[in-house]
Amino acid sequence: MDLRTMTQSLVTLAEDNMAFFSGQGPGETARRLSGVFAGIREQALGLEPALGRLLSVAHLFDLDAETPANGYRSLVHTARCCLAHLLHKSRYVASNRRSIFFRTSHNLAELEAYLAALTQLRALAYYAQRLLAINRPGKLFFEGDEGVTADFLREYVTLHKGCFYGRCLGFQ
Repeated sequence: MDLRTMTQSLVTLAEDNMAFFSGQGPGETARRLSGVFAGIREQALGLEPALGRLLSVAHLFDLDAETPANGYRSLVHTARCCLAHLLHKSRYVASNRRSIFFRTSHNLAELEAYLAALTQLRALAYYAQRLLAINRPGKLFFEGDEGVTADFLREYVTLHKGCFYGRCLGFQ
């Protein structure tokens, strides 16, 4: 499934699930489920254009014509895997949310974990775009002002990496 179709499917499911759970009364779990689907919608819509831009220039950084691989492609692949997992889980929730066997707390924990991962992947895509904007065209590594490098690294270390462990370990 292409990125645009995947994102649109996820957004549609997130909106449907959000509407369902927001109509389930004032309970904490329903509020959290509605909130997590609102977050999924927001992050997916924000991430899709960034991934498209990264894919449009990723070929410039491939090792050679026979090896279409680099960090930008890896970031896009990882984000797509996270989106695919959220799409699968959102479909499951939409299909089973009325069942008496629906494990609300398990599904909520899973969705919250993957939303945290998606949020950090969106931040990483933002940093990747910044690198592309700062670097000279076609150059992978930054050559220039050390202050910009220090600022960039200072911001990067603030990213939360723990969300890629636990429930999300090895999803990509």
